[in-house]
Amino acid sequence: MKLSCLIIDDEEIAARGVEQYARQVPYIDTIRVCSSALEAMEILANNTVDVIFLDIQMPKLTGLQFLKSLKNPPLVVIISAYPDYALEGYELEVIDYIVKPFSFERFLKACNKCKEYFDLKNSSRATDDDYFFIKANNRIEKIMTHDVLFIESLENYVNIYTAQKKYLTLVGLNVIESYLDSREFIKVQKSYIVSKSKIDSIDGNMICIGAHRIPVSRKWRDEILANILSNKFLKR
Repeated sequence: MKLSCLIIDDEEIAARGVEQYARQVPYIDTIRVCSSALEAMEILANNTVDVIFLDIQMPKLTGLQFLKSLKNPPLVVIISAYPDYALEGYELEVIDYIVKPFSFERFLKACNKCKEYFDLKNSSRATDDDYFFIKANNRIEKIMTHDVLFIESLENYVNIYTAQKKYLTLVGLNVIESYLDSREFIKVQKSYIVSKSKIDSIDGNMICIGAHRIPVSRKWRDEILANILSNKFLKR
């Protein structure tokens, strides 16, 4: 399966360099090279892509501003001459951050991350809803959804806490979220998803699961609590 990609960079030489590298990767299919984020928005309005290779410093709309504007962004690899934005990029769940100038080997490493992500995602979707697979400690691990307590995002990694152990895997929180039943799991802030049935108590803005205390977004608190409690809350 080929991964469709969009390249966004206002520097033509840099954009064409990425395009040449992409053409050498057998599972990458470039659908368009854009000179601005605004141009890319028009393309995404009518097309679906799997991966975006995104520059940061661009006129009118920066790469990070563009990424924040997307409701359901595809995989994003940031390619920038500025390493200072790496932390913010990973907070937005980009799959990789490449600093210019870079070699083909470094570009291929980022592409391999994207391919591995899609392979795992597709293998998990092919299974029953009761479990999914992740890669952790150089192994493919099977996770039973009824064992999951909560998931914690750490830049471009996540910790999956289960009743038995904790798993660290290189994948975005949104990927794990796509494996879970929204009736049983809820995102309580941008870095945490919890199993509603595993909640022991709610203390102010904290959800308690065993010895773990998980912060609830103040902005979404009322909506989140209403979702968690639903018909299970008895008023006296």
